[in-house]
Amino acid sequence: MPNDSAKPEDPVPSDADYATAVAAYLKERDDAEAEIRAAVAAYRSESDRLAAAAEAARVARDDADSASLNATALVAETDKGVAVLWRSLGDFVGHRRTGPTPPAGEPDPDPDLERVRTRLERSGRLLSLARQGELPIDAPRHTEITAAVIGLGVGACAVAVALWILRTDDTAVRQALAAMTLFLGVVAGPIVLGVWLSWQYRVRPRPAQTFACLGTGVAAVCALAALFMRGL
Repeated sequence: MPNDSAKPEDPVPSDADYATAVAAYLKERDDAEAEIRAAVAAYRSESDRLAAAAEAARVARDDADSASLNATALVAETDKGVAVLWRSLGDFVGHRRTGPTPPAGEPDPDPDLERVRTRLERSGRLLSLARQGELPIDAPRHTEITAAVIGLGVGACAVAVALWILRTDDTAVRQALAAMTLFLGVVAGPIVLGVWLSWQYRVRPRPAQTFACLGTGVAAVCALAALFMRGL
């Protein structure tokens, strides 16, 4: 008697089913490899990006450290230079006028080492020129009138001294000394003018001021000598 409870045998896969399974496997393998390659590429890209960011951060840190050191050195150099200039200025115009070294002002948002050094060097040159009475500025215009007055006054003084010399003893030596006094009176005018301008305005006489002083000096010496030495 046949056994009704026996199971039917499994069907044998055909060649078409086998080819379909192999194709599906190959497709899944290719998809997996593509995903792995994409993941590896993304990992490498992200690693390169992070490495570049880290390198940029290290460069920025090194630049910041260098800028900080340069700024510290610039501050120290500037403070030292300003202190020296301020003391020199006090020696020149008087420490009571200058007072203590002024505090630092507002910080420069974009400090430039060369610009700061150029300013300090220019200030030093101006102070040196001021000491020599050669500041590149012009004195007020009224100083030309003062120059004429100085020439007139020095010339008049020279005539007065020459008169005193001749009245004491009218000899050839005295006459030569009086003539030299008159000459020196003309020459001394610009010298006195230079001293006054250097003391008052820290500048040297300009040509117009020198000519005014010499002109009035010569005029004063000639006119007063002709007037007062006529009978000598």
